Amino acid sequence: MKLLICLAPLLLLNCVKSEYRFERINGDGPVSLPLTLDRFDGVRDGAFVKAQARFVGATDSVTMDINMYLRPPAEFQSGTYAASIEGRNITGAVECPSLAFQGGQTARPAVGGVFVLKDEQNRPIYRITIPARTLTPRP
Repeated sequence: MKLLICLAPLLLLNCVKSEYRFERINGDGPVSLPLTLDRFDGVRDGAFVKAQARFVGATDSVTMDINMYLRPPAEFQSGTYAASIEGRNITGAVECPSLAFQGGQTARPAVGGVFVLKDEQNRPIYRITIPARTLTPRP
């Protein structure tokens, strides 16, 4: 019985899915959009990480730039995005209600989390969920 109690939290963690999603969140509820994560690159400079993600699908594209400050725990500082979705060009701020960061002093950073893209009136319109993944070096 004690073994079952000890293993229960581990079993529950394995059941939680952490998958990539790009959703429109304004309106009646979240609607998945067929945008895929094309690339996620970045650079670490001491306690700062700057990353850029690019999402593409058919004629749509989104580029998201984010800045993080590393201290226990890692902290999302700011972000912006530029998008062309369904023939409409949009720019705005990025918020991050949930940040996942992994990586030591010598390891390449791995970043993920939930990112909310806001429109020009500061209203949330898109939500992106990215499982933690190692950033590739910027070209």
